[in-house]
Amino acid sequence: MSLGKSPGVAGSRALSPLWLAAFIAVPLHAQTAPDTAPAAAAAANPDDVEDDEITVTAQRQRGTVLGDIAPEVQLGPSDIRAIGAGSIEELLAVLAPQTTSGRGRDGAGPVTLVNGKRISSFAEIRTIPPEAIERIDILPEEVALKYGYRADQRVVNFVLRERFRALTSEVEFGGPTAGGRSSYEAKGNILRIRKGVRMSIEGEYTIDTMLLESERDILPVRLRRPYDLAGNITAARVGDEIDPSLSALAGTVVTVAGVPAGAAGGAPGLPSFVPGANNANVTDISQYRSLLPETRALKFGGVYAGAIGDTPATITAGFESTSSESRLGLPAVVLVLPAANPYSPFSVDTTLNRYGTGALVRSSDSWTGRIGTAINGRVDTWNWNVTANYSHSESDQLTDRRLDLLAVQNRILVGNTSLNPFGPQAVTGALVQDIAKSNTDVADADIVTNGSLFALPAGDLTATFKFGGSARSIGSESRWLGIYNTTSLSRTQGNFQGNFDLPIASVRNDTLSAIGNLSANLNIAYDQLSDFGTLRTIGYGLTWRPIDSISLIASATHEEGAPTIQQLGNPTQVTPNVRVFDFIAGTTVDISRVDGGNPTLVADNRRVFKLGATIKPLSGADLTLIANFVDSHIDNSIAAFPTATAELEAAFPGRFIRDGEGRLLQIDNRPVNFVSSDRQELRWGINFSEPLEPSKAERDAAATRRAAFEAQRAAGGAPGAPGGPSAAGSRGDRPAGGFGGPGGPGGGRPGGRGGLDGRLQLSIFHTWHLQEQLVIRDGVPVLDLLNGSATGNSGGEPRHEIEARAGIGKNGLGARLSVNWQSATSVLRDPTGATTSPDDLFFSSLATVNLRLFADLGQRRSLVAKAPFFRGSRISLGIDNIADARLNVRDREGVVPINYQRDIIDPLGRTVTLSFRKLFF
Repeated sequence: MSLGKSPGVAGSRALSPLWLAAFIAVPLHAQTAPDTAPAAAAAANPDDVEDDEITVTAQRQRGTVLGDIAPEVQLGPSDIRAIGAGSIEELLAVLAPQTTSGRGRDGAGPVTLVNGKRISSFAEIRTIPPEAIERIDILPEEVALKYGYRADQRVVNFVLRERFRALTSEVEFGGPTAGGRSSYEAKGNILRIRKGVRMSIEGEYTIDTMLLESERDILPVRLRRPYDLAGNITAARVGDEIDPSLSALAGTVVTVAGVPAGAAGGAPGLPSFVPGANNANVTDISQYRSLLPETRALKFGGVYAGAIGDTPATITAGFESTSSESRLGLPAVVLVLPAANPYSPFSVDTTLNRYGTGALVRSSDSWTGRIGTAINGRVDTWNWNVTANYSHSESDQLTDRRLDLLAVQNRILVGNTSLNPFGPQAVTGALVQDIAKSNTDVADADIVTNGSLFALPAGDLTATFKFGGSARSIGSESRWLGIYNTTSLSRTQGNFQGNFDLPIASVRNDTLSAIGNLSANLNIAYDQLSDFGTLRTIGYGLTWRPIDSISLIASATHEEGAPTIQQLGNPTQVTPNVRVFDFIAGTTVDISRVDGGNPTLVADNRRVFKLGATIKPLSGADLTLIANFVDSHIDNSIAAFPTATAELEAAFPGRFIRDGEGRLLQIDNRPVNFVSSDRQELRWGINFSEPLEPSKAERDAAATRRAAFEAQRAAGGAPGAPGGPSAAGSRGDRPAGGFGGPGGPGGGRPGGRGGLDGRLQLSIFHTWHLQEQLVIRDGVPVLDLLNGSATGNSGGEPRHEIEARAGIGKNGLGARLSVNWQSATSVLRDPTGATTSPDDLFFSSLATVNLRLFADLGQRRSLVAKAPFFRGSRISLGIDNIADARLNVRDREGVVPINYQRDIIDPLGRTVTLSFRKLFF
C-alpha cells in the first residue's frame, strides 16, 4: 500500500471502502477456531500460574459480554504477564493502540467492564493488579451500545479470577538522563476476591520536582524592552534616542544604555553611562522560569463488591488531591525617570527598564472526592444494572502578575530624595495576583436493562434500554487585572437510549446459513438538557460474520452534543510570559494567555460512518488483522482555541491583541465553535501472540518437581496437609480464605508448567489520515491540516502514524518495546502553495522508542529458595525515548525558531525509571 499523498477529498470518499475491501480479500483458512478459556481451576499465583488453555465448545466463556460480537483481541494470563504491567491502569496504557477509537469526543478512553458487567466508574478497578485478571477482551464500539453507552468508545472487558488475595506494593524512582527533574511514586493495593465478594483498598503518592530553563540548553527570547536586574535606560519609545547629551559623549546616537555598576549607591553621572551606551545589561532569567512544574498528588480509595441478598452490588469511594507550582519569570518594571529627579543625569525624561527580584509563581491546589455504586441483577431473561455516582471537586489557582509600584513611581516623579530609582527600593512592592477558583458537583444515575423481546427464525430480537439523569453545577470566581468575575452554571439532564439488535441470518439456527451470521442494529437516544433543550442521536449498522474467521461491521451515527459545563463555565485564568511563535511576525514572543470557559458555545452536530473488519486468517494461530475506516463530519465543532497562524487571526481578530507596532501581546485561548470539520482515516493493523515452549531442561525440572510433590502427597505429607510443611512456608494449597487459598496466590500444582512457557507478542497499527479539514468561519478559506494549515504549536496533522508494540517474556524475564512514529508536517503562510514565505515552518517526522525490561524474581526458584522475600516480587527498568528524539522544526532558511528549540518542545527527552514491586500473599 502506497504511503504517498492521498487522493483528493471526493476521490478518497469514493475509494476508501474499496481499499478496505481489497485489504479484506486475502486468502483465508475457513476452519472454525475453537473457543478457548483459561483453566477454571488454575491458581492465581503470579509465580506458578497455570498457563494451559482448555478448549470449551459447549458453553460461553465466563464473563463474556452481551451479544454475539466476538472480541477483536483476547489476552490470557500468560499474555497479561508478558506485558509486565503493575495495574489495570498501566495495562490500558500499554494496550492503547488496540483500544483507540477514532469516533469519540476529546480522545476519551475505552468503556471498561468487569466480568461482562457495567461498573460504577474506571476508578473502581484502576489499581487492580494484573495477577488478578483471568482474561482481557477488547471489542469494537458497537458493543458499548449493548451496555447503554454511545458507540464512540471501544470496550475492554476484564474477567477477574474467582479467587485471589494479595497486598501489592510498588515504589518507583526515575528522571531524565539530562537531569534536572526527579519523579517518585509509592503505591499499594490490598485486594481479596472470594465467593463473589471483592474488597480492595488502595493508596498512591507521587512527586515530580520542578524543571527549570536553566537546567536545559535554551536560548532566551529577545524582548522588546531591555529588562535587567540592574536596569537599562531607553527613551519612552524603545529605539528612539535617549538624550542628545549622552549621544554627544558617546560619539553616536544612543538608544539604550546599561545602568552602571554602583548606581544603586548614589546618583550616577552622565559619563558613567557611556561604557554601557548601546550595550544593554542582560540578566539570564532562565532560573526563574520553569519548563515543568513541581507537582504532588495523593490518591486513596476503597471498593466493596458483594451482594444485597442475591443481587450483586458494589460501592466505591475515593479521594484525590493535587498541588503544583511553576515559575513564570521575573516581574518586569517600567519606571518613568524625569529629568528633574535628583538621581537622573539626563537632560530629558527617560525610561528605566528593570526586573523585580523574586520569580513570579503560579500555584494550584485541587481535590476531588467521589462515591459510586453499581448493582447488577437479572429478572427472567432480562439483565439489569443500576449505577450512581457523585463527585465534588474544588480547585484554587493563584498567579503572580506584576509588582504594584504605583507609589514608587509617584515618589520618583516628585523627586523624592530618599528613593534611588536604581536601588532595590524601586522594585519593592506588593505583588498583584490573579485568582481563579471553582467548585464542581456532579451527580448521575443510570438504569440499564438488556434482554430478549421475542424470538425470530435467526434468533432473538434483543434490546437494551437506558434511563438516566444527571445534575451538574459549577461555580467559579476569578480576578483578572483587578476585575472580579463570578460564574454559576448548573445543568440537569434526563436521557433515554434504546438499542435493538435484529438477527437476520444464523448458522446455528440454520436461517440463511449460506451467508453466515448477519444482524442489524438500530439505536436512538434523547437527551433533555436544561440549558440546551432536546438533543437527539440515531445510529444504525450491520454486523456480518460470513465465516468464523471474518467479522465485518458497518455503522453510522448522527449525534447532537452539547459543550461540557466546564467548557462553558471554567474560571478565567491569565498566564503571563507564555512563549509562543507568532506566525504573522515570524518571531517567538512572550505573551499573556487567557484560558477558561466560554458561555457562548453552542451544541455541535456530528455524523460518523465506520466500516470495520476483523480477520483471523490462520486456524490455530493467535493472529488477528483489524481495519477500520472512519468518516466524520461535525457542524459547530468545539475546540480549544488554536495557535496564532495568519489564517486563524484573520478569522478571529478579537482573540489577538497587538501593540501599535504589531507585536503580539495576548491570545484568548478559551474554546470556540468552528463552522465545521471533516475527517477521514483508515486505521489498520495486526495483533499476534505466540507461546514459547519450555526447553527440555525446563520440562525435566518441572517433571521432577511434580514427581516429588506426588510422592509427598502419597505419603500424607503434602504441603498444607497434616504432617506436611506449614502453610506459611509452602507453595501448595492452603486453607480456604487464607492468603494463597485455592485459586489464589500460593495455589497451583507444583511440577506443573508453572510459568515456564514464555510468550511473544506483537502489534502494529497504522493510521492513515485521509482528510483533516476545518472551516473556522464562513467566507474564510478551509484549513487543510494535512497540507500546510495548523491549529496547534506542534504543526499540522501527520498524514501517517504508526504504533508498534513488541513483547517477550519467559521464565520470569521479559522485555517490551514500543515505537511511535509520525510523518512530517508543515505550517505555511499561504497553504495554497501560490506563494512562499521565509517564515514557513517545517516539522520533521518523529520516532520515539521506549523499552521496558523486567524480571519476576519470584519465578527464579533458586533465588526464592535462598531469599523467600523475593517471592512475588518484580524489578523493572524503563527507558523512554531511547534515542532522545525530538521534533526538528526549521523555517525556509533552515533556522530553528526560539520557541521550537528541542528542550522546549520536549524538556524531558530520554527518561529512565526503576521500580520494585512485590505481592505479599
